[in-house]
Amino acid sequence: MMKPVRSILAILALGGLVAACQGQMPKTESKRDMLADSGFKVVSLKTPGQAASFKKLPPHKLVRKTWQGKPVWVYADPTMCGCLYMGTQDNYNAYIKEASKQMMATAMRANFADDPYSPSSMDATVDNDWDWGEWGNPGYYGLPY
Repeated sequence: MMKPVRSILAILALGGLVAACQGQMPKTESKRDMLADSGFKVVSLKTPGQAASFKKLPPHKLVRKTWQGKPVWVYADPTMCGCLYMGTQDNYNAYIKEASKQMMATAMRANFADDPYSPSSMDATVDNDWDWGEWGNPGYYGLPY
């Protein structure tokens, strides 16, 4: 008997959390911006050897390399800046955390976009011309007006 009640409460709590988060528009950043914000350093190609090594990396993918026994993450961007982003494991972890938040926010918006009962799909435009008529004063209903 307690399991259905717990399930209902869990669903209501999750719904409330989703509704609370819908009012906040997450900032959308490019992968390059998120890499830089996570502490990755932008490295320009200065020598023919660097350019040759750069061309061997898969474009637009984070790749784990090892330097002096420690992981180093690199991201080759041949199209926008023709540069390499380089970061530590901590930088990578920070990037993954931010990227995960953005993916979740995008998935939540997509999930509720067509749901007529979702608070995010309701029209939030201001309509000052509405005739209150029979509704009277919104303060009567406990609204702070």
